[in-house]
Amino acid sequence: MAGNLPSEVQTLAAVERLAMDSLPPGWSLRATRRPPRHGHEPEAMWNIQAPDGSVASFAVEMKRALLGRQLVEVLSQLATFEGLPLVAADYLSPTLRASLVDRGVSYADTTGNLRIVADRPGLFVERQGASKDPWPSDEPLRSLRGRAAGRAVRALVDFRPPYGVRDLAKRASVPLGSLSRALNLLDREGLVTRDDRGSVINLDWEGTIRRWSQDYEFARSNQTASYLEPRGLGAVAAKLSKARGSYAATGAFAAQRFAPIAPARQAALYVEDSALMAERLGLRPADTGANVILAEPFDPVVFERSTAREGLRVVAASQLAADLLTGTGREPSDGEELLAWMRANEDTWRA
Repeated sequence: MAGNLPSEVQTLAAVERLAMDSLPPGWSLRATRRPPRHGHEPEAMWNIQAPDGSVASFAVEMKRALLGRQLVEVLSQLATFEGLPLVAADYLSPTLRASLVDRGVSYADTTGNLRIVADRPGLFVERQGASKDPWPSDEPLRSLRGRAAGRAVRALVDFRPPYGVRDLAKRASVPLGSLSRALNLLDREGLVTRDDRGSVINLDWEGTIRRWSQDYEFARSNQTASYLEPRGLGAVAAKLSKARGSYAATGAFAAQRFAPIAPARQAALYVEDSALMAERLGLRPADTGANVILAEPFDPVVFERSTAREGLRVVAASQLAADLLTGTGREPSDGEELLAWMRANEDTWRA
């Protein structure tokens, strides 16, 4: 669909067609729509029948332009209906879809995102649609791309709530406007809880890192250059202990000092001046076979709240997670290992 936001009738019709077209051979779907708020009933019921005649019933709750902060209310409503819960919308963001998966709730949207799960009869259907909203709202911030948003996310994640927005902006040296705009976006995604005065009382830090990673990317957001240290990464670590100049390690080279992952094959380092640091470390420029990546950062925040681990200065865990999740090769899976470490050691890395 394109153009104006679909009506409720159009949305229900579109997701019904999507579900029907996505079922395995021999399965069928019978949809029953209810009049608007016809008593205490869902907006639609889907009865999905297996080839053996067994049926899985779904209570469908439809929301136009669903916001993350509305999700708890929607799921509470669905819990009062008979049938498995299913959320339908014009568009469901990756963050919303992940939240629904975590809660065991099926979903469908008009762009083609679909997940239907039932135990009896056994059914699992999943399809990918749009990853960006075709009908973006007029909210002032729809992306966490850029240095101001990055500084804001780092502050929100690194410091443990509760905190007032002004106090956090001052504490982390983040412009108040940038912090407020990032908070509003995260609020719409359902990742932050605020009190009546606007103070943050809870934040889904992992969800916030994942949401930032949709807009941030290590290789694209920073200026990187490739080099070779012929004697390997052990020589890089030894030289760094004596080198002059600011640096902070990231990627697998840093992550192996947090969580049990495979040994790094490449060292990624944030530095203020790539050419100068390469000269101090005795690195050779390399287009192929590089084992060192020097990155001039999108913002000096990458150096903030860095720590020394096993003789190496490494970026804060929040920055490291975003860098890994948006990296190449096995780095995204290393990022998942780091997030598991962060969940188990929140008191260690979070102020």
